[in-house]
Amino acid sequence: MAQEQTQEITLSGVHWRTPDDFYNALLPSLGAPGWHGHNLDALWDSITGGDINQVNPPFVVRITGVRQMPVNCKTLVDRFVALISRARTEGYLVEVVCL
Repeated sequence: MAQEQTQEITLSGVHWRTPDDFYNALLPSLGAPGWHGHNLDALWDSITGGDINQVNPPFVVRITGVRQMPVNCKTLVDRFVALISRARTEGYLVEVVCL
């Protein structure tokens, strides 16, 4: 059985100022539908549910510019990291790296 190749998504958060900036960068990179919610519950559903986004696991999200982000964006990124960690513990081949 062939192993799926891990897709890499790189997001530059250096200019993010609001949580919507995070979602406006991530959702198109995942190929999320236009109706996708801008919240972590919706991300959980679309990442673990499959066949909602065009990009499904396995994938890794690299977020650069974390040190330059305002606190509200860093907090959301931290919550996204926790969500991905939870998904990993449940067997999903997903990862997030913050630089």
